[in-house]
Amino acid sequence: MHPEQEPDSTRRQALQEEMAVLMGKVAAARAELAEVQADLAEAQSQMGSHQMHQLLAANEQLVLDAMRSRGAAESTAELVAELTRNSELDPLTRLPNRLLLIDRMAQGLTHARRNQGRLALLFLDLDGFKEINDSRGHLVGDEVLCTVGQCLVDGVRGEDTVCRLGGDEFVLLLTEVAEVADAGLVADKLQASLAALASAGRVPSPVSASIGISVYPDDASSAEHLIDAADRAMYASKRAGGGCHRFFSALQPLSPEEPPAPDAPPTRQDERSVNLRDANERLVLSAMAATAVVEQQDQMLTELRDAAKNKDEFLSVLGHELRNPLAPLLTMLDVLRLQGGGHDTVEHASMRRQVRHMIRLVDDLQDVAIIASGKVGLCMERVPVAHVAHQAIALAQPMMEQRKQQFAFHPSSEAISCWGDPVRLTQCVSNLLLNAAKYTPPGGAIKLTTRREGVKALIAVEDNGRGISAAALPDVFNLFFRVRVDGGAITDGLGVGLALVRSLVALHGGSVSAHSAGIGQGSEFVIRLPLLGEDDSAAPADSSAAPVNGVQ
Repeated sequence: MHPEQEPDSTRRQALQEEMAVLMGKVAAARAELAEVQADLAEAQSQMGSHQMHQLLAANEQLVLDAMRSRGAAESTAELVAELTRNSELDPLTRLPNRLLLIDRMAQGLTHARRNQGRLALLFLDLDGFKEINDSRGHLVGDEVLCTVGQCLVDGVRGEDTVCRLGGDEFVLLLTEVAEVADAGLVADKLQASLAALASAGRVPSPVSASIGISVYPDDASSAEHLIDAADRAMYASKRAGGGCHRFFSALQPLSPEEPPAPDAPPTRQDERSVNLRDANERLVLSAMAATAVVEQQDQMLTELRDAAKNKDEFLSVLGHELRNPLAPLLTMLDVLRLQGGGHDTVEHASMRRQVRHMIRLVDDLQDVAIIASGKVGLCMERVPVAHVAHQAIALAQPMMEQRKQQFAFHPSSEAISCWGDPVRLTQCVSNLLLNAAKYTPPGGAIKLTTRREGVKALIAVEDNGRGISAAALPDVFNLFFRVRVDGGAITDGLGVGLALVRSLVALHGGSVSAHSAGIGQGSEFVIRLPLLGEDDSAAPADSSAAPVNGVQ
C-alpha cells in the first residue's frame, strides 16, 4: 500500500463510525417519535372517549339543572295562581264567593257612580232545600246546588256575577239596570228556569226560590248595605210563601213601638260570622300551602346551588387532568424539532397545532372554573388600551395570516387608559379576535377599533364572516352555548370563550355586547371599560365595583 493512503483509510473508518453513531441516533429518534405518536393517540383517545364524555355529561347536567329550575319556577307560579283563584271561588260550585262578590260590587258601584247608573242585587234562597238534603242525602243536595248555580249563570249576562254565599243562598249582581222593574223581570226569568229543571230531569224534585231585590242608589249606596237590604227583602218573599220576589223598597218599615212578628226570622249576623270563619279557614289553608311551596322552592334552589358548585369543582379537576398529558407531548415535539435542525415537519406542525388548541381549550375551562369559584386574582394597574390591543393582535395574527384574512387596526386618536389586569384584558380582546378569525372565511376582513366613548374606553372587533341569527344573539355569552349552522350541525369548540370574556370584563366593571344583522352579515363585539383620566393613578370610583361571583 502507498504510504499516503493510510490517512484516507483512517478518515474513512472514522466517518463510518460517526455514521453508525448517527444512524443509531436516527433509530432512537424514530423510536422516540413512535412513542410520542402513540402517547398522542392514546391521549386523544382518552379525551375523546372518556374525559370529553365527562365534560359533555357536565354540560348535560347543567342544562338539566337549568330546566329543573325553570320548571320549578313555572310550577310555583301556576300554584300561586291556582291558590289565588281558589281563594275567590266556592269549592263546591266553583262560583265566585263573598270575597270576589265584594270586589266586583266595588267595581260596579264605582262604574255606576261615574255614569250615574243603576245596579241591582238579587238575594236568592232555595225553598225546601233542607227536605232534599234530609230525604236524599248531602251528595244529591250538592248536585242540586251545582245545577242551580249553573242555571243561574245561564240566566244572566256574561258581565253579571252569580255568587254562592253558602248553604242554599246565592247572590246575583246585575251591573247595569236601566229601570228598577228590570230586576223583577230577571227574577221572574230565573224562577221559570229553576221550575224547568225538574221537568228536564236535571234535579230530583221541583225547585223554587225566595228572591229579595235591592237597587243602587235607590235602596243603599254601599256593598254591605245592599246585601243586607236584599237579604231582608228575601225573607219578606219567604214569609209570603216562597217562589216569588220582593223589592226592598216595597217593604213596610216597622214603627219603633211595634214588636216584631212572632214568626220573624232570627238575625243573620251569626250565619255571616260562620261564613267569615269559613273564608278565614280557607285563607289560612291557602297560606299554609303557599308556605310549603316556598319551602320546597328554597330546597330546590339549595340543591341547584350545590349542583352548580359540584359542576364548577368538576370543571376545575377536569381541566387539570386534561392538561397533564398535554405538557409532555408539547415538550417532546420541541425535542423533535431540535433534533430536526430547528424545523418542524408537516406532521409535527400539525401535532403542535392540535396540542396547542387543546391547551387553549383546557385553559379556558380552568379560567371559567376559577371565576365561578370566586378565586380569580387580578393584578390591577393602569393599562393603556393600545398596549392591550397590540398584545392581542400578536396572539391572533398567526391564525389570521394562516387564513389569509385582511386585518385592519384603527387605534384611538388619543391615548386612553383603563384600570385593569393587562393579562386578562389581553385575553379578552384576543379571544374576540380569534373568534372572529374562526368564523370569518379565508380572505375575509376583520377590524379592531379602539376609541373614547364618553367616560368609557371602547374596544370593538368587527368582521364580515358568518354572522349570528337573531334567535341566537341573546345567548352567545352563555357558558357552553354553541350555534347551530346550516344543516343542523353545531359549531366546534366548547362554547366557553365568549362566556369567559363576559366574566372577565364584568370583573373589571365593564360590559361586552354582541351585534349582528343576521346570518351571513358578519358580527361585531364591543367591550366598554371605565376610562381613566390622564391624572388618575388609581381605580375610578365606579370600577372598584362590587365583587362579581364573590371576587373583588
